[in-house]
Amino acid sequence: MSSPTTTASLNKAIATVAFVLPMIYMYRKNKSTLEEQRHIREEREQERAFLSSLAKQPSSQLLPPPLPEIVQRVLSRCSFAYLSTVDVDSTSSHLSLMRFTYLPEEETIIMSTNVKTKKYDMLEKQNGVALLIHDFGDGNNLNGEYSITLNGKCSVVKDVVLAEKYRSLHLQNNPEYPQFIVGKDIAILRVDVVSARICNIDDRVHKWNVVSGNE
Repeated sequence: MSSPTTTASLNKAIATVAFVLPMIYMYRKNKSTLEEQRHIREEREQERAFLSSLAKQPSSQLLPPPLPEIVQRVLSRCSFAYLSTVDVDSTSSHLSLMRFTYLPEEETIIMSTNVKTKKYDMLEKQNGVALLIHDFGDGNNLNGEYSITLNGKCSVVKDVVLAEKYRSLHLQNNPEYPQFIVGKDIAILRVDVVSARICNIDDRVHKWNVVSGNE
């Protein structure tokens, strides 16, 4: 049998471990969070520096392809865009708020839409679209510093295998909205980016073209 002294020492050791382990866990968790926040701040500073350099250049200067890495980063981070289409029949435009997924390796935007919508009917008749993406900053900070307008050719992905590949990537990027991505009446849209305009808070506009850097 263990002596009272041994039992007391064991209980004390268990109590110490039970007290210290949560503290170690919280310390490591907070350290990881602080490192992640620092990394995000560094990325934002790089983006602001890039935009500041644009502001010092003539607005007519063209950005050569591919899209700058920082712009790709913004597109990868954002998920909302305004999609502009044309209603050929009534000679008017149509605007839709869309969830999107950017594929940098293809310079492609993936979206989805219900086939029983006006938007889908219009895209069946024309494929030239514009997308406006605005960077809203971090968290609740809505003081975004720039917007990106993408022009491209939009098509409904008819290939079943390719459509499911894009659907999976789109759902992965927007897991909170399966109702807009998965379903028998949900079509997958692909926008091949042709050109882009990047406008910063100083109203400096810079252009990019996927082919030659010229519009």
